[in-house]
Amino acid sequence: MDAAASARAAIASAAERLSAVGARTESLAELRTPRAIGPLRRAPRFVPVAQVWRLGVLLLESAPGDAACLFATGSVTRALDPRHPNFTSVSGEERREVREAARRAGFAAGETVDYDARPLPLDDTLGTVGPLVLRDGALFVSWNGTRSPESLTPFAGYLAERVELLADPPAGA
Repeated sequence: MDAAASARAAIASAAERLSAVGARTESLAELRTPRAIGPLRRAPRFVPVAQVWRLGVLLLESAPGDAACLFATGSVTRALDPRHPNFTSVSGEERREVREAARRAGFAAGETVDYDARPLPLDDTLGTVGPLVLRDGALFVSWNGTRSPESLTPFAGYLAERVELLADPPAGA
């Protein structure tokens, strides 16, 4: 079995296990920033895409009857009420706007929203994008994004460990 077929089988098994135990999901959404009209900036907005299981640097989505889809984790926020602007920093205000956009999109208060996630191909280009790396016919996950040999973990082991943590979290987690 080639690496892509093996990865698809492992992903299908992971989705089946997580679905069977009713593991906690998060929302995957697309953040859209409308073009400014002259000097007027328009607020960013979220468009819901799917429910996903977060498995470290990977997001796994599976709709009933469809093949499971894998994404590279991008950015994460929580849907919160905006509160008063602090004007402490530009990046702080941008994060506040993103949290507010998640709330306006209808996500429940405190709900985790993943965005800027990149789909990972499970075809002949497997291992060329994101945290997946193909070396000598074996698939690895680069858990810190550097794709260096020190950061590589075998895909099947990484996936199994993350699925088990989500399916049966340690006490107090």
